[in-house]
Amino acid sequence: MKVRLESSIKRYLERVEDLLLNQEVLNNLMLGLLERGKETIGVFSDGIRLGLVEEDGEPIYAFMQTPPNKWILPSVDGPTEQVIPAIVHYLYRHKYPVPGVLGRSEQANQFVSLWKELSGKKATIHMKQLIYQLDEVKVTPNPEGKLILATDAHLSIVREWLYQFGGQANVPISKSRADSMARTYIQNQSLYLWRVNGEVVSMANNSRKTKNGATINAVFTPDQYKRKGHATSVVAALSQKLLDDGYTFCSLYTDLANPTSNSIYRKIGYYDIGESVEYHFE
Repeated sequence: MKVRLESSIKRYLERVEDLLLNQEVLNNLMLGLLERGKETIGVFSDGIRLGLVEEDGEPIYAFMQTPPNKWILPSVDGPTEQVIPAIVHYLYRHKYPVPGVLGRSEQANQFVSLWKELSGKKATIHMKQLIYQLDEVKVTPNPEGKLILATDAHLSIVREWLYQFGGQANVPISKSRADSMARTYIQNQSLYLWRVNGEVVSMANNSRKTKNGATINAVFTPDQYKRKGHATSVVAALSQKLLDDGYTFCSLYTDLANPTSNSIYRKIGYYDIGESVEYHFE
């Protein structure tokens, strides 16, 4: 078994894409990041680390990091009992920073246990998540509302909403980071707003795309507009748009501890197909 890093996203995808596509929805994060980066030089400002595990010259596992973020452990068919220890020892031996790890509980827990032994660092669970898939939208958005694409005219409100979203989602976003994210989403034409009676009341973002699917994130409704069905409407409308655009499925992540969001997404037609856990290291 050989563990190494690949320097080219295109070469990396040639080696591991089929492996990841076997569980495309569960691997939407990794596939989406690679899809985003393969045509855009410099999209990851701090670089990218593309890990590959091979046996007899054939890829059997992949893992990656977009510094300074956590290492991603995907869902791959076949046994991984010996793969995770090989990855941990490789990262430790080559002194790669490991701020955290995310992936399915079995792989993430094994990684954490071994990393703690080698590094002496303590780990804390940041969030347990459910991964959802949607093939058909089962609710009708409020007919009084309309899904609109966010433009430069909405920059100030999107910036503020992203800042508030970070606080509510337990992933704090600085105001400067919120501004950068808002500008990027608007420039990429990925962010959509729900407008009712001429007033924008909720938002959702098409964060990533894979070969057959699209992922939604940054779903947010300000407190003054909550409990009126706006989040349901914006996610249902955006999900339907993505399906109409030709995607086979939509996917999203939810905080396992948030019953409200989980209830909303199930009502729309999302069903959970797996779980993911995020760990932070000291």
